[in-house]
Amino acid sequence: MEQAVPSRPAAERVLNANYLKLWFGLLFWMLNMSAFNLLPYYLELRGASPDLYGSVAGSMGISNFFSLVLLGRWADRWSRKTTVSVYFLAALAGNLIAIWAMGQPSLYWYYVVRLLQGVFMGLGFPIVFSWTVEVTPAHSKQLALAWFGIGGIVANSLGPSLGELLLSLHVNPDDPHAYLSVWVMAVVCQFAAMACFWATEDVSPEPSEPGRGGLLVLMGRFESLLVLAVALSFGGMFGALMSFSKNYTAALGLGYVSVLLWAYSIGAVLSRVFMAMIMRRITERHMIPLGLLGIGGTFLLLGAAHGYGLLATAGFLYGLSHGILFPTLYVRFLNFQRPTETGRAATLFQGCFSIGWGLVPLAGGSLVRMTNFPSFFSLLAVLAGVGIFLHLLAEQAATRRLAATATP
Repeated sequence: MEQAVPSRPAAERVLNANYLKLWFGLLFWMLNMSAFNLLPYYLELRGASPDLYGSVAGSMGISNFFSLVLLGRWADRWSRKTTVSVYFLAALAGNLIAIWAMGQPSLYWYYVVRLLQGVFMGLGFPIVFSWTVEVTPAHSKQLALAWFGIGGIVANSLGPSLGELLLSLHVNPDDPHAYLSVWVMAVVCQFAAMACFWATEDVSPEPSEPGRGGLLVLMGRFESLLVLAVALSFGGMFGALMSFSKNYTAALGLGYVSVLLWAYSIGAVLSRVFMAMIMRRITERHMIPLGLLGIGGTFLLLGAAHGYGLLATAGFLYGLSHGILFPTLYVRFLNFQRPTETGRAATLFQGCFSIGWGLVPLAGGSLVRMTNFPSFFSLLAVLAGVGIFLHLLAEQAATRRLAATATP
C-alpha cells in the first residue's frame, strides 16, 4: 500500500484524478449494496412474512449503531485507504454468506449478512465521503459532494435493474435459486469498487487535539444533535423506499420496480447537475426543509399509486428532493464541526443516516403486516414533517451559539 500523505493533497478543481477514482468506487460499491434491495422480495419468495423480511432489512441499522458506538472514535486514527480496506473485509464476508445461505433451510442467516454489511456502511462508507472532501478544493465541497453522490444515485437504480435483468434470463424469475446470479454480481461489484479505492492516493487525517478524539465532543453541540436526528429520519425514509419498493410494486401487480427507481435516479441526477444554479437562488437553510417537504409528498403519492405513471412520478419527486437534501444536510453538519473532526463527523452523519436506513424498515415490516403499505407511507410523510421541525430548531440553536461566540 502506498505511503499516506500527511494532509490534504493539493487540488485546484473538483474533477481531479483522485476524485474520479473515488466516484467510480462509490458507483461500484452501491451497485453491490443496491442489488441487496431485492433481498426482502427474495425472502418473501422463500416464505418470509413482512415481519421477517423487514427485520432482516433493518438489522443493518443495528449493526450501524453498535459499530458507530464501539469503533466510530477511530475514524481519524488510520489513513483513509487503510480504514476502508479493513471494513471491506466484513462486507465481503456478508456477501459470501448470502451466497452460502441460499442452500440453508433457515432464513436467519440473512441477519448475519446484513449485520456484516452494516459494519462497512457504518464505518467504511462514511470515510469514502470524508476522503472525497479531502481530495477536492475546500471551497467546492458542497458541489463536490453533490456530484459525487450521482454515482450512488445511479447505482441505486442500476443495481436492482441489473438484478432484474439477470433474473429475466431464467426460466422462472420468481424461483429463489435464480438469485444466485444477483448475489454473485454483487461480489464482483465489491471487488471493482475496492480496486478503485486502492488506486486512489491515500490521505492521513490531521491529528486531533488531545482529549478530543471521540464522538461525544461532536454530539455535545445541540445543533449537531438535531441535524443527526434529521439525518436519522431521512435515512429511515430512504431505507423504507429502497427496502420495500420491490415488495410494494409486486403487491400492486407490477413486475418492474426499476420504473420507480430510474425515475428517482433521473430526478436526483438532475437536481445535482444543476446544484450550482440552485445554490445561487436558494440558501442551504431553505434547501433542507424544501427537500424534506418533497420527500413527504413522495410517500403520499406513492401510497395512492396503482400503476406505473404515479409510481414514476413519486420516484422522480423523491429523486429531486433527495438530490437536494443529502449534500446540503451533510455539509451543514460538517460546517458545525472543526477541521480536525472531518472523519469522525462524516462517520457520525453517515452512521446516523444508515441507522435510520435500517431501523425504519425494521419497524416497517410489522406496520405493513398490521395495516398496509399506504398507511405506512402516510406515517413516513409525518416523519418528514418532524424532520422539518428539527431542522428549524437546529438553525435557531446554531444562531444562538454564533451570537454567544461573537459577544465580547
